[in-house]
Amino acid sequence: MLPDSFGVIHIGETFTAYLGALNVSKDLPIRRLTVTAQLQTPSRRWPLHSALDASNNAGGIDVTPGGGLDAIVSRSLEEVGQHILRVEVGYSSNGPKTLRKFYRFNVSSPLNIRERTMRAGDASCFVSIAVANAANAGSSGGGSFFFVKIYSF
Repeated sequence: MLPDSFGVIHIGETFTAYLGALNVSKDLPIRRLTVTAQLQTPSRRWPLHSALDASNNAGGIDVTPGGGLDAIVSRSLEEVGQHILRVEVGYSSNGPKTLRKFYRFNVSSPLNIRERTMRAGDASCFVSIAVANAANAGSSGGGSFFFVKIYSF
């Protein structure tokens, strides 16, 4: 089970989640248990590989009463926007059954970068770059400004 809120997650960080399935029954085993996860980004879905892939591909694993299985999945976050961790648990109990759970979270950029170019005659131009720390949205200060004069020969 994941929390309702992940806090602040920035592009470039690695998202890591612990997946666990536990058989809470005292006398009934779980047959053919599979656990898979995908990370859906604004542009595509990524399968999240884990130590459970071999047993998932073999049709699942039987879990004894009180037993369980777990795995850790991770992926580098390369895109800004809403992401969804999609977890699917499959098992057999009077036919195949599936449970799906979705965990939504937002990935933001830690920096705001603005640039401006100004021509200064035929031989040169100025490039202005402003870098602001977006991770501290409540803090004062406009960030750092860099001015570079570029000459063409």
